[in-house]
Amino acid sequence: MNFKHLSTRFIVITLVVMAISSILAFLLSNVYYHFYEKEKNDARITETLLKQKEFIENDKRPAEEIFNQIASLDFQLVVIKNGEKQFYGDPFRLDNLPEDALQDDIYHGIKNRPFNILITGFFDNETKNTVGTNVTIHGETYSVFMRPNVGESMGEFRIFLAILLSLLIVFSIIFVALSSNFIIAPVIRLKNFASDIRLGKYTTENIVTRRDEIGTLQREMAHMSQAIRDQQKTNERFVANVSHEIQSPISNLLMQLESLKREYNKDTIQNMEHQAKRLSGLTKQLLLLASIEQSESQLEKTHFGARPFINEIVQSQSYMLDQKEIFLMTHVEDIEIYGSSHLLYQAITNLLTNAIKYTNHYGEINIYVRKNNERAEIIVEDDGIGMNEDTKAHLFERFHKDHRAEDNIPSNGLGMAIVKEIIDLYGGEIEVESEEGKGTKITVTV
Repeated sequence: MNFKHLSTRFIVITLVVMAISSILAFLLSNVYYHFYEKEKNDARITETLLKQKEFIENDKRPAEEIFNQIASLDFQLVVIKNGEKQFYGDPFRLDNLPEDALQDDIYHGIKNRPFNILITGFFDNETKNTVGTNVTIHGETYSVFMRPNVGESMGEFRIFLAILLSLLIVFSIIFVALSSNFIIAPVIRLKNFASDIRLGKYTTENIVTRRDEIGTLQREMAHMSQAIRDQQKTNERFVANVSHEIQSPISNLLMQLESLKREYNKDTIQNMEHQAKRLSGLTKQLLLLASIEQSESQLEKTHFGARPFINEIVQSQSYMLDQKEIFLMTHVEDIEIYGSSHLLYQAITNLLTNAIKYTNHYGEINIYVRKNNERAEIIVEDDGIGMNEDTKAHLFERFHKDHRAEDNIPSNGLGMAIVKEIIDLYGGEIEVESEEGKGTKITVTV
C-alpha cells in the first residue's frame, strides 16, 4: 500500500498489528482451553451435577420445582423423561444432544467436544456441550444434562469487556495518531534539511535531537552536510587556482606573441616554449590527479623489486641531475614492494624532482629503501634549501607554492598534492623533516 503521509502508514500498521495480535491471542486461547482447561471444566461441572443429584433424589418437592431452582443458580438444563425433552434456564443456541448420550453412567459432552480452533468450547451454547447423568425423583427416572449459563453469569462482564475493548481501540487510535506526530517530526526535519542541502544551503544548525536510530541518521546527515560544504569550498578554491594557473601562462604567451609580431626575438620564442611546457605540465598533473581519484576503487597491486624500481626512477631524472651536477646515492635493500608500481613511481618521481629543484648545484641527494616490519620505507633526503614552518604546514595543499618558487624555480603546486593522494590511496604514511637552509628528508611508508 502506498501512503502519502508516514503518519498514516504508522497508524494503519499499528491497527493491523493490533488486529493480528487479537486474532492470534484468540486462537492461542482456544488451543490452551482445549488442551489444558477443557477436561478440568468438565470435571468441575460433573462434580456439581453429582452433588445436585444427591440433593435432588432426597428432595420431596415436585421435579419441576427442583429443576427450576437449579436453573435459577445460573445453569442451563435439558431434562429427558420418556423421550420428551424439557429445557430450563436460558434457551440453548442449538439442540444437538446425541440420542445415546447416556450409554455410560455419566455423559462428558464438554470433555469430548471436538476441537475447533475458531470456536471457544467454553462459550459454545449447545446441548451437546453439557455433562449429564440419570436422576431418580419420586421413583421416576430423569436424564439430566447441565452446563453453566455463561451468558447469564457473564452478561454484565461481556458488556464491561465490550466497552473496555471499544475504549481501548478508540484511545489507541487517538494516542497512536498523537505519538505518530512525535515520531514523524524529526523525519520531517530531516526531509527539510535534505531539501536545503539539495538547494545548496549547508546550514551549521545542529539538527540532532534524539539518541536512537533516527538520531544517528540526523548526525550522519549533519556530517554529510558539513562534508559537502567543505568539499564545495575545496572545489571552489581548486577551480579558482586552476583558472589562475592556466590564465597566467596563456597571458604570457599572448603578450609574447604580440611582441613577436613586432620583432623576431629568440629569447621571446624560448620564453613562449617555457610557458607552453608549463601549461602542458599543469594539464598532465591535473589529469593525473583525476586518474588517482578514480583509481580508489580499482587499485591493482602487484609485487615488484625495489632495486630495479629505484634505478628506473633515477635514470629518468639523470638529465636534471647532470645539469646541476648533483651527487645522488641510493641505499636500497633487496626487498619487494607490494602495490601499484605505476602510481608509486609517480609519487617517488615527484619527491626526487622536488629534491633536485630545491638542491643547489653540486649538492647531494640520498635515497633509502628498507624493510620496516611488514612494510616498505622509502626515504628521499637532500641538503638543499629546506622549508620554513609555513611551507611545511601547507606542503600537501593543491597549488600551494614555496615563496621562493615563483620566479627562480618553475612549479605548478601540484606535485606534493599528488604524492599525498597516492600515499593515502595506498593507506600509507608520509613524514616530512625539514629546516630552512639545511635540507629536507621525506619518509614514505607503504
